[in-house]
Amino acid sequence: MASGGKISILIMRDDAGVRRMRLSPFWIQTGLWAVVFLILAAVFFAAGAMYYRGIVAESEHTAQEARRLAADASERLRRLDEIEGVLRAKDLTELQTLLGSYNPDAAAWWKPAVETPASASATPDKAETTAAKIDLRKLLDKVDLNQAGVDNFKSKVENGKLAVSFDLSNLSPQTALAGKAELLILTNDGVLHPLKSEKDELTFQIQRFKQVAVHLALPQGVNPADIYGLRITIADPAGKIIYNSVNPVERP
Repeated sequence: MASGGKISILIMRDDAGVRRMRLSPFWIQTGLWAVVFLILAAVFFAAGAMYYRGIVAESEHTAQEARRLAADASERLRRLDEIEGVLRAKDLTELQTLLGSYNPDAAAWWKPAVETPASASATPDKAETTAAKIDLRKLLDKVDLNQAGVDNFKSKVENGKLAVSFDLSNLSPQTALAGKAELLILTNDGVLHPLKSEKDELTFQIQRFKQVAVHLALPQGVNPADIYGLRITIADPAGKIIYNSVNPVERP
């Protein structure tokens, strides 16, 4: 070490003279700290990039979910508009089409009987009585008191059973939501068939959210081809219906 607290570095080469460099310890320490700082900066930059990438991926997932929910809501509104138009028209043909009752093998359940000379005068009254038995408004009207939310509703017939799954949410999370859901099959003839679960899987008490997935046996005598839809009804502990809707069923 040279005088004055500096470090002398001698550089010798065969084809040149001796060179001497004098460095202050301050600059050596500064260089070392600069290397450490660059390493730490690179580590923090990599961590920040990974965190930002996670935020972007989560935002994209949220946006996709929002688009899917918007598409589902649009489809539901379209179906409700069609149902409202049919209900206002009171057209028998449109009503049976809406219920999916047309069956080439047995399509005459909703039609009046073939007239005979003895019963020709009574046939119109019988047809009106048959049509009056189907209360579409009672079967298909949706009830939503904005207390319970039902999303991602899926139902499919598999191996003689009905697999049902949906997301149940509490729309007022300030208070707990309790009640019971009921599932009923709506057949093409306008009849509701209750479904029974082996366990008490449809009773709930939630603060925010719950995923429901059940496998239910089809009622005796119900053919999957005759199923029009699946109605879900949610009632509070007092028995008041707070949600009701009819959803399509996927058949094999």
